[in-house]
Amino acid sequence: MNELRFDPLNDLETALLALRDRTLAVDAFMETLLKAQVFILLDRDPGPEDARDHSAAPLLLNNPAGLPVLAVFTAAERALSMSMAFPAYQHGLWTEFRWLLSLVRPGIGLVLNPGTLAGFEMPAEGVARLQAQHPRSGE
Repeated sequence: MNELRFDPLNDLETALLALRDRTLAVDAFMETLLKAQVFILLDRDPGPEDARDHSAAPLLLNNPAGLPVLAVFTAAERALSMSMAFPAYQHGLWTEFRWLLSLVRPGIGLVLNPGTLAGFEMPAEGVARLQAQHPRSGE
């Protein structure tokens, strides 16, 4: 992949680029994100879905202000440089963004595609607001 370009690999990335170019409103992007599958890096193999290891920890980073953010990726390919930079996080998991959102602890923000040309950061307050607007349904 060319690091000087960001060619979209899926609908979520197309929406992310449109948000960046200001041709898509934040609310419309959030609706796309809420319906999307995302990829996260974990410190251990989560195992099969029916026997998931819930002790696997996702990659948390600090944003430029030093605040914690959960690293979330729009495609597995976008996580490669982070998995090389953080060798303890060599396992990945595709999951629904809504499910992931429901698990984010208070005080933690999100960053989509950290270290790439097309990223998006949501502070902890934004995550909490989104959680309140879209509570986890009885799954």
